[in-house]
Amino acid sequence: MKILTLPLGEIKPYEKNPRINDAAVQAVAESFSQCGYNSPIIVDEAHVILAGHTRLKAMYSLGWTEAKVVQIDGLTDEQKRKYRLLDNKTAEIADWDMELLADELEGLDFGDLVLDWGFDEEKPSRYNAANQNDLSLAERYGMPPFSVLDCRSGAWQERKKAWINLGINSGEGRAHGLLGGGGLDDLAKNSQKNTNLTGTSVFDPVLTELMYYWFNKPGGSIYDCFAGGSVRGVVAAYLGYNYTGIDLSQEQIAEDVRQAEAIGVSPRYICDDSLNADKYVADESADMIFSCPPYADLEVYSDNPRDISTMKYPDFLRVYREIISIACRKLKKDRFAVFVVGDVRDKRGVYRNFVKDTQDAFTDCGLAYYNEIILVTQIATGALRAARQFNSGRKVVKTHQNVLVFYKGDLKKIRDNFPPVDVDETLVKEIGDGEL
Repeated sequence: MKILTLPLGEIKPYEKNPRINDAAVQAVAESFSQCGYNSPIIVDEAHVILAGHTRLKAMYSLGWTEAKVVQIDGLTDEQKRKYRLLDNKTAEIADWDMELLADELEGLDFGDLVLDWGFDEEKPSRYNAANQNDLSLAERYGMPPFSVLDCRSGAWQERKKAWINLGINSGEGRAHGLLGGGGLDDLAKNSQKNTNLTGTSVFDPVLTELMYYWFNKPGGSIYDCFAGGSVRGVVAAYLGYNYTGIDLSQEQIAEDVRQAEAIGVSPRYICDDSLNADKYVADESADMIFSCPPYADLEVYSDNPRDISTMKYPDFLRVYREIISIACRKLKKDRFAVFVVGDVRDKRGVYRNFVKDTQDAFTDCGLAYYNEIILVTQIATGALRAARQFNSGRKVVKTHQNVLVFYKGDLKKIRDNFPPVDVDETLVKEIGDGEL
């Protein structure tokens, strides 16, 4: 190899160069202006370029008249052709470590040079900010950790669609005659509207994902005393948590297991009464309690007399409190319990204060009432019920749920026991073509 200084006119482009490089000329010229010419053009004995066609065009654009080159002697014609192709093609094979790239970009100003580093501007990503401290709350935690979560947002719905596309169908295994009378089908017929509403209420997988990441330890265990549909178990297992859920319905448990197996995960489902949880779950063994109980008799799930949705509210509340007491014993110290609830009306249309009853059940077990989050839900059947419900009794349609967060133990240990949420391992996994 020889280092020579040649007039630009003596540096000869290869006439069969297949690389289309015009779009890169301005960027290379700007690179020269900012950092200098530090990677010489490579030529053969006849000064025909082996590597560096874009660099030569950039020099002409800057008005240069000469440049240092590296001359390589002794290559065969075949080796020269291979070298030209491989010099370009091997660069395309390489990829970026996006986290290290973000670190390298921190504090750098490229002036007018516009480069696409491959970051996705459409979805939140830690890599869209060179400095982690510059990330928005949504980028750091998947959704802003505020007291209101809006599941109607486009980002939320896209994420929900991705989960459902895995094969989750929480309504399967549950009777269609819920929500009173004949369920959603009858509601649509009575409203004399065309609708494809079917089945019953289902749990939100995006809320599930958020709660696991916000209020559990990585890879921690979860106890769910009202397992219901497949969502909470499947999401837990898919994300690497150890889930145990108990439900009275053999039909529901069988469907949950079927869906989990089809998706390729193995949450632990138990068909029994949660009053019998001591048979299956040891005290102080769970890293998190997460569940959504029956909302009294709003949805009657079966005719099993042990099913608390079949009970009068005083009996419902007595058994409900006992189930919560048992669950709180299963929770380790310095851990969170999260219950998703909503208030329900009695036969007169007056709220029973079920949310407060749930708060009392946990605080009576010694847990601290730590956070309340309002989940703004889809309107769903609300559009069908609104006029009739409001005009008949001035009752507004309820389109939210309460996410109640409790803590067992020393509040001062939360910072030490729960590490910062690492976004690239959690909520902002790329959603492409409906895949997680």
